[in-house]
Amino acid sequence: MTRLLTFFLRRLAAAVFTLILMITLTFVLFWAIPSDPANFVYPAAQHLTDYQLAHANHLLGTDRPLLEQYASYLWHLLHFDFGTQWAGSQVTGEQQLVRLPIGPQLASAVPQTLSIIIGGALLVVLLAVPLGAISGRRIGSVSDRTISLVALVGICTHPMVVGLTLNTALGQQLRWFPPGGYCPLIPTSGAYCSGPVDWASHLLLPWITFALLFLALYTRMIRASVAETMHADYIRTARAKGVGETRLMTRHVLPNAGLRILTMVGMEIGTAIGVCIFIESAYGFQGLGRLSVTALFGTVGLDLPLILAVVFVITLIVVIGNLLVDTLYAVIDPRAGQMLRERESKSLAGVI
Repeated sequence: MTRLLTFFLRRLAAAVFTLILMITLTFVLFWAIPSDPANFVYPAAQHLTDYQLAHANHLLGTDRPLLEQYASYLWHLLHFDFGTQWAGSQVTGEQQLVRLPIGPQLASAVPQTLSIIIGGALLVVLLAVPLGAISGRRIGSVSDRTISLVALVGICTHPMVVGLTLNTALGQQLRWFPPGGYCPLIPTSGAYCSGPVDWASHLLLPWITFALLFLALYTRMIRASVAETMHADYIRTARAKGVGETRLMTRHVLPNAGLRILTMVGMEIGTAIGVCIFIESAYGFQGLGRLSVTALFGTVGLDLPLILAVVFVITLIVVIGNLLVDTLYAVIDPRAGQMLRERESKSLAGVI
C-alpha cells in the first residue's frame, strides 16, 4: 500500500506539472496569434478608430501586461472561474462592458462530451473483447476474416459520414432512435427530455458511431494477444489439468489482453475528444468539440478566453484519465507498477 501511494503521488505531481505546462504554453501561443479584441466590442464598425481600439482593450483588460494577465488567469483557474468570453460583448450607455460567462457553457458542454467518450469506450470494450477472442482462437477462419473486414470498414469510414448516415436512416426516416440532441442524465422538471432512459436513447447512435471508429484497432490488438497467449506454456499446462475452454479464456488468456486495452485507453483519450467534434456535429450536440470550433472559427475572430478555457478542460480530462489508467495498471499488475517506478527513478537519476 505504501508503494502504491508513493507511485500515485508521483503520478499526481507529474500530472499537475503537465497541466501547468500546458496552461502556460497555451496562454503564450494563443496570445502570440495576431488578433483584434476590439472587433468583439464593436462588431458593427467597419473601420475602428484609435479611440475604439484603446477603449475596447481597456474594457477587455488586454492593455495590461501579459504577466499580470497570466497571473490573473491562473488565479481564476484555481477557483474554477473561467471568466467571460469576448463574443457577445455589449457596451452599455454607462460605458460598461457586459460579457457572457464561460463557466455555464462549459458546465453544459463537458457532460455531453464525457457521455459520448465514456459510453463509447465501454461499448468498444464490450464488442472488441469477444470479437477479438473469437478471431484470436481461429486465425484465418471465416469468422476471423469476417470480423476483421467489418472492423476495417468501420475505421476506414469517417465518423461524420457514419454519424450522418445513422442519424438520417435510423433517427429521421425510420424513427427507431431520437433524431439528435442531448438529454441530461439527471431528471429535470419542465425539460423537454431528461432522465436515464432519454439520456441513453439519445446517446446510443453516437456511441455506435464512436465504437465503429476504434473497434478495428482494439479487436486486432486483442486478436494478436489471444493468438500469442494460446501457445504459451502455462496455457498448455492448464489444458493438461482439464481446465475448460471458457474458464481458460476468461481466467488465463483475456486478462493479459485487458492490460493492453487499459494502456490503449490511456493513449487514446486525446484522440477520442478530437473524434467527438465530428460526432457532436452529426447528432446536434453542443459539447466541447462544437464549443472549440465556435471559439476558433467565429464570425468575428478568435475568442481567446473561450479557447483557453476549452483547452484547459480538455487537458484536465486527458491528465486525469491517464492518472486513473496508470493507477489502475499498477493495482491490477503490481509488477508493471514496480517497473514504472524503477524507470522513473532511473530517469530522475539521469537528470541529476
